[in-house]
Amino acid sequence: MITLPRLRCPNCGKAMGPVSAKEIPPANKFEECLRRCEKCRIGASNAKNPAKVKFIHADQPQEPAPPKP
Repeated sequence: MITLPRLRCPNCGKAMGPVSAKEIPPANKFEECLRRCEKCRIGASNAKNPAKVKFIHADQPQEPAPPKP
């Protein structure tokens, strides 16, 4: 089991996590984040190292996928 440490929401300060899972998938959008603040609609990327976590806003526009050749 892998445990992602508890973080604080950068907006309201509410605790997000800790979260334990067998596999930790990468998170590039809010819905993929295992640690989320539903009130603020902010998720923390699934990085194990807190220094490498990026906060993802649910209403943040996603970068378009690169065109397929």
